Amino acid sequence: MVVLRSFVVAVSTVLLLGAAEPSAPARSAFERGEAAMSAGRVDEAATAYREALAATPGYAAALNGLGSVLFRQGQVSEAIARFREATQADPQLKMAFFNLGYAARKAGDAATAAQAYERYTQLEPNDTDGYYGLGESYRQLGQKDKAVPAYQEYVAREKRPGEQIWVRKAREHLTAMGAAPLPATTTVPTSVAAAPAQPEALPSAAESPAVFPESRPASAGGVADAERTQNPALAAARIRDGHALMKERRYREAAFAFLDATHADAGHVEALFKLGNAMAVLGYYGQAVEKWERAATLTEDAAIRQSAQDNVARARTKMSQAGASPQAAGQLPGSGPVADTTRAQARRAYEQGVQRIGSRDYGGALTSLTQAIQLEPMLAVAYTARGSANIGLRRYAEAASDYQYAMELEPGSASPLYGLAESYRALGRNAEARGLYERYASSSATDVRSQLQEESRQKAAKLR
Repeated sequence: MVVLRSFVVAVSTVLLLGAAEPSAPARSAFERGEAAMSAGRVDEAATAYREALAATPGYAAALNGLGSVLFRQGQVSEAIARFREATQADPQLKMAFFNLGYAARKAGDAATAAQAYERYTQLEPNDTDGYYGLGESYRQLGQKDKAVPAYQEYVAREKRPGEQIWVRKAREHLTAMGAAPLPATTTVPTSVAAAPAQPEALPSAAESPAVFPESRPASAGGVADAERTQNPALAAARIRDGHALMKERRYREAAFAFLDATHADAGHVEALFKLGNAMAVLGYYGQAVEKWERAATLTEDAAIRQSAQDNVARARTKMSQAGASPQAAGQLPGSGPVADTTRAQARRAYEQGVQRIGSRDYGGALTSLTQAIQLEPMLAVAYTARGSANIGLRRYAEAASDYQYAMELEPGSASPLYGLAESYRALGRNAEARGLYERYASSSATDVRSQLQEESRQKAAKLR
């Protein structure tokens, strides 16, 4: 159910011996649940997963899916129970152990978290996120003798450039526990998934559904470090959306879906590669080249790197044949400059989204605001408003991603600070939420509101 940064898990694979073999109706209901979850229709997903469990009791993947829904809805203890049942139903279901560890750690049950992460690292020893969670769990238990090797394993294995701040954090914990410092390692990013060789080729479907990512406390710093948290689950969901749109030949919309994926996880090789594919189909060869070149630098997979290089060569040939155009200049669809009529449509969609938020129609607001972003990709207030819609839907990780990107577009704006603080508080990341509330309370930005400043001071005080 969760796509991590370094690998893809297909929950629809054949269940191992001992797990409940789903019936055809159960599998059909489960697939409906997956589709609804990917689209953010959480209540619909819950109904579908429960139908799958009614048809095949003990269906591990459906238990895991239902647990993910409950977690998103804030029912953490119930989510933990479903994840535990999933691990009992299928002791080989990696993501159930990962989700159990994550949810238990967020609930303050470090003992359960440690046991789950131990099993997860046995099942998936190449995923670094498990070692970080294991180290955090043992540190919270005060078991330094077990926390130290877990952190050391994480530091030794973690090569992704976007994760190096957590390597530094792990080193800080090791130093605080009196462990010998490990030598710094060269950053060599890992591969995610293979992609097609032709710029015009359609990308293969990402089979694994996304639920929620592993999240960690951020260190002090600017937006790029402190507030820019990677969300591989959201990235995977948007990749699937983009793939479906590509199949329907809705290339422009697909490009924005893949662009959303790169906002959610800046180092996601598959997202970058497929964004390049969509850009190439639209004739934005310069932009496609940029994405493929970045994907090539982030992967250790020789086949992916060669595919990216081949695509770059073909695109450069196309560029040499193209005349002066936004595509030839490498601009994103809908950018630089946006036509007045398109800008007006974007503003109408934005205003409609804000109105729907006011009437608590958060699903409708999400649709309107996504349309506004597609029409005007640099409209920072639309990302801020979409973050609010996501909070209304209790999609806190997605909300955080929107607020983070709004801050990148308009660093001097205060509204995303408050929204991001709310998101982090809902995710249990209280230290970061407190810092953001304090920043909002002391902000002199033009969009700051005195009432929210006072609320921010009160909320920051409660989180001390």
